[in-house]
Amino acid sequence: MNDAPVESVGAGLIASFGSRMTLADGECTTHGASKALVRTGSPWHCPTCFEVKLKADTERIANYDRAAWLMKVATLPDRYIDQRFTATTDDQRAVLLSAKLFRDFILKERAWAALIMTGITGTGKTLLACQLAQTLMTKASRSVRYITAQGMISEVQASYRTDGKTEEGEILRFAQYDVLILDEIDAIRATENANLLLTEIINRRYNENKPVIAISNQPLAHLAKYVGERVHSRLHENAFTCDFNWGDFRKGAQP
Repeated sequence: MNDAPVESVGAGLIASFGSRMTLADGECTTHGASKALVRTGSPWHCPTCFEVKLKADTERIANYDRAAWLMKVATLPDRYIDQRFTATTDDQRAVLLSAKLFRDFILKERAWAALIMTGITGTGKTLLACQLAQTLMTKASRSVRYITAQGMISEVQASYRTDGKTEEGEILRFAQYDVLILDEIDAIRATENANLLLTEIINRRYNENKPVIAISNQPLAHLAKYVGERVHSRLHENAFTCDFNWGDFRKGAQP
């Protein structure tokens, strides 16, 4: 580290820049008096304020880059990006409140929790899940992955015939995201291997306090038939339930 006084350092810099730069004195209401190297004829600026702004700009760019990376990793359906769930009835407001309580719970502490969204097709379940995912990524820098349950099982099973991939590696991949959104969790093909993979991934996440959002056309009470007793049991712990008990908006249902 060079311990030369500011004046000598500034003089050296000025000499190298010729007459274009000058070492100016000034006083900042926040940081007090200091010297700053400025362009000749330009007003003095506080070097500490400049450093603070530079740091803030750097962090903002880094956060923007991370948010863009998180969005890419999340694989949200394009149709739901930047879209919002609009609550116009008491039941819809109750669903929105449950989603917000889940969000606040998992941001407050590292803990297992399950947000269960149930209801018929076209009621806004995936829309609200994707809205929540975007908030978690942009506001809290949490990693999220959206996928159907069958899609997840298929990706793991693809490792059986893909060089360089293993079942364990794929299971670990789905266990690592801060939040995993499993759409159509009641629609996996009922094979022994599929059930074992779903159970293993949910169990890993449960043990590591990694929350899930489970979306289903079936009510929570009936899900054991589709996901197995072990998964069903874990979904009940710290469960935030959202009952989308209205009609299919795609078929013209009114709020």
